[in-house]
Amino acid sequence: MISIHELTYIGLLILGILATFATAGGLLWLSCFSRYAPSFHALNRFSPQMMAVVGILFALYTTFFASDIWAIRDQAQTAVLQEADALRSLFRLAEQQPPQIGLPLLKAIRDYARLTTEVEWPLLAQGVSSEAVLACWQRLLGVVLAPSTVQETPVSVHSVMVKEVQRIQAARYQRLAQSQKHGDPLKWFAMACLGALTLLTIVLVHLEFWRTQAVALLIYASAISISFTAVYLQRSSFQVFVVSPQPIAELITLPSLLDQR
Repeated sequence: MISIHELTYIGLLILGILATFATAGGLLWLSCFSRYAPSFHALNRFSPQMMAVVGILFALYTTFFASDIWAIRDQAQTAVLQEADALRSLFRLAEQQPPQIGLPLLKAIRDYARLTTEVEWPLLAQGVSSEAVLACWQRLLGVVLAPSTVQETPVSVHSVMVKEVQRIQAARYQRLAQSQKHGDPLKWFAMACLGALTLLTIVLVHLEFWRTQAVALLIYASAISISFTAVYLQRSSFQVFVVSPQPIAELITLPSLLDQR
């Protein structure tokens, strides 16, 4: 099922691309073939340097926009790595314990990793969490706090186990928070305005040669469309091709010393 966020971004992408090429074509027609063409040609001394100024403003805005998007992506990746690191640390502590303690803990860790990657991960693109994963973490905490684990595990080791379980949950909450961050449609509007000003500047600079003007408009319209597409592809940090669950998924098949006993 497609979420409202997904439909919004698909609509913005299609609208942005269509509006970009429609604006380019409309400006070409108005400045060269319409009855208003003489009014445009009266501005034939428009400085080409203005095109560079407006183009730079558009490029800077796109760069800052992309920087914000990638910053969110890096924060999401960091949360995933922290969650995987805590799981791996707890895994190594568990395999050093007697089988009656270590094996249930290893099973709980692997179940958590499996449900996170197979059940919760596809939901993250929509900013939704899985109750099954939360219940699995609670089972993991229950194994760590079980009377048998508390009694037969050294105090220092058990204290570290509890801290790692807390780290897992804290990193998961951070991951979920990052998955709920989406781009602001107002930024799309600002990008569209700067793109339209860039196209208008191109028209005013290339008034005398409509073929050159058409090629320049096509190039810049394509560049603006690519910018819209890039923003669409980065609309959410947790897409399959951006933030990978692999660091957590590795725990599912990670070999343990207890498996060999």
